[in-house]
Amino acid sequence: MKKTCIILLLSCLLTSCGILIPWPESKNYPTTTFYVKNNADKAINFQSTVLKRSSNGPFKVTVPFTVQPKDSVLARKVGFKKDAEPQKWFIEFTISPVVGIKMNNPNKPENWKKGTSIKGKRFYTFTIAE
Repeated sequence: MKKTCIILLLSCLLTSCGILIPWPESKNYPTTTFYVKNNADKAINFQSTVLKRSSNGPFKVTVPFTVQPKDSVLARKVGFKKDAEPQKWFIEFTISPVVGIKMNNPNKPENWKKGTSIKGKRFYTFTIAE
């Protein structure tokens, strides 16, 4: 009897976490990734602030990033509404200036280039510096 209860409780716990039965991805909000690319010869630092939601309500989360020269970083991965603008998924996007490097504006939608991965997942890339 104890074994049966333990197995049942463990199954419920794993199912509630989505481990045993993964939920299919929503077609209205497919997973989308946001990359920040650095084409400059120097490392660039920036901070992005996003709005997270929890049972206690929405709250802001700010994360610092460093993008190495000729490299990119994953800035966010989220269920993204198909017709939403990518720059609006970041509340704040603060770029630390680097002498001699022209920075692009992350608040302009034309600076976010849309792409599709091999698996058919959508992503956006913001080139922070040329």
